[in-house]
Amino acid sequence: MRQTKHMIWSCFMLCTAACGCSTSEQEEASTIHIHIPATASTQELENVKLPAISFQDSVVDFGILAEGSQVEHTFTFQNTGEAPLLITDVSTSCGCTLAESWSRNPIEKGEMGSISVRFNSRDRIGKNEKKVQVVTNAYPSTETLLIIAEVIGPE
Repeated sequence: MRQTKHMIWSCFMLCTAACGCSTSEQEEASTIHIHIPATASTQELENVKLPAISFQDSVVDFGILAEGSQVEHTFTFQNTGEAPLLITDVSTSCGCTLAESWSRNPIEKGEMGSISVRFNSRDRIGKNEKKVQVVTNAYPSTETLLIIAEVIGPE
C-alpha cells in the first residue's frame, strides 16, 4: 500500500513538472486599456486619462407584471471619458435577472454602448428591486443599475 501511494505521488509530481515547463512562446494579453486608479501609484489621478460611463437611465420600472411573465430592457450608455471604456463584468443580484448581452469591445471616447437584461417574474410575487452591477475600467469602477417591478399572482 505504501509503495502504491509513493508511486502515485511520484507520477503526479512528474506530470506536474512536465506540464509546467513549457518552452514555447505564449501570447500576452494587452493591458493598454486597463487603468486601476485605486492602486498605489506615483502617478497622480488627475494626470491619467480615464474613461467614464454615463447611463441614459440607470433605473427601469416595469410597473405591475403578471407572475410568470418575462420582460427585457436595454440600458444604453456613453463613454464620456478620455480613454477607451471596457465593460469587464455585468452581474445580477438574483437568478431571476439575467444580463444577456453587453458591449464586449472597447468603447471609444464619445461612443455609445448597451447592456441588455431580462427579468423573469416566475415565483417573484410582490415588490421586486433587482440590482445589476456593471464593472468597468472607469473610476469609480462599479455602477449599479436597478430594475423595479410589482409582480401579482393568481388570486
